Amino acid sequence: MQLRWKSLAWSILGLVFAGMAIYLILNPTRTGVVPNYRFAATNWWISKSMYPGGTHGFLYLPQFAVLFTPFNLIQPPVLGEILWRAMGFGLFALALLRLAQIVSPTTHDSRSPSSPRGLAFLLLVLLAVPASLASINNGQTNLPLSACFIFTFITIRERKWAIAGVLLTLCLVLKPIALAPWLLAFAVFPTMRIPLLCGLPALLVVGMTHPTPSYAWSQWVEFATKVSHAYTPVNLRVSDVFGMLEKAGIPNVFPVNSISRALGSLAALVFVWIRFRQRGLAAGSWALAIVTVLVLTIFNPRAETNSYVLISPLLAYVAVSNFFAPKGTKLPGWILSAVCLGLMCDGMSKTIYLATDVWLKPLLVILSIPMLFPMPMGWSVATTPATAKPISIS
Repeated sequence: MQLRWKSLAWSILGLVFAGMAIYLILNPTRTGVVPNYRFAATNWWISKSMYPGGTHGFLYLPQFAVLFTPFNLIQPPVLGEILWRAMGFGLFALALLRLAQIVSPTTHDSRSPSSPRGLAFLLLVLLAVPASLASINNGQTNLPLSACFIFTFITIRERKWAIAGVLLTLCLVLKPIALAPWLLAFAVFPTMRIPLLCGLPALLVVGMTHPTPSYAWSQWVEFATKVSHAYTPVNLRVSDVFGMLEKAGIPNVFPVNSISRALGSLAALVFVWIRFRQRGLAAGSWALAIVTVLVLTIFNPRAETNSYVLISPLLAYVAVSNFFAPKGTKLPGWILSAVCLGLMCDGMSKTIYLATDVWLKPLLVILSIPMLFPMPMGWSVATTPATAKPISIS
């Protein structure tokens, strides 16, 4: 049965990806944000600016242009588009599979015929993938970034410090907002500091991979200028707490906005530090996971509706963990399942999209917070063989 559930999960993932690929082949000019990546990769190698004026466009480190170059060189371009999305969606699927392995203490013995890992994987796919559809469609880095975050939190939990350092460095390349969990991990986990610091020289080397070092340095300077201006974007429907309040007619006063974000970041640091010091590494890594996805969604000044793929795997993981809990009510699992499906609102229909744009996703996440902070049992238990028992989700 486990193999059957897992096969069904992979079939669903395959159908989703095949549908996206066919859509791109039939609509080769519908490329989402990928033209920004192509522009940067092309300009990097011909020594032209990757950061034109304004608060939109290419908002990534120069290293990302180097990373995207192989996809930019693939012809025809639509094939590069498909392979880029295949990389991101594949990582996302593997992250869900990894979460399925630790969803419950009863899932550790994969050799047991009654092991529910396959069912856990299927449920995670059904709950986490809906929020990813918009990112797959647009080809955003949010999808591989979400996967890399999951791998990072798990490797910290497992004390694989070097791997966690590499993953967090890669997260910085995928999106500069990953600086938030990078700094949190550096501040809270002493054993993460050397791996993180060792990643910086490698990051610098990749960022100087250009025949003309002076040009490469100029792009670093332009990047810093661009990002500083991008903090207050023009004509962006920000889907965070303050965007939600604006939608309700409550003024978004800039000083209050900035002070609230600063206090939220400080609270995140204190929360992770206390959990780690008082309850150990598992609790600290879970706290890091939760505050990271919250800061980068409901407290992100550039959060879009597509950004919520960053939190959907953890929402799904907590929901499934509640279903697999041997005792207690399953109600939180059902509530979080509804939240996960609600995060697909921007892809349901134009009517639903217009009615829910900006405000619904942050509201759903805010309502979910009390169910996210308690660490699921599976996250706290070491990976040791255990006898699986049949699980009911009724």
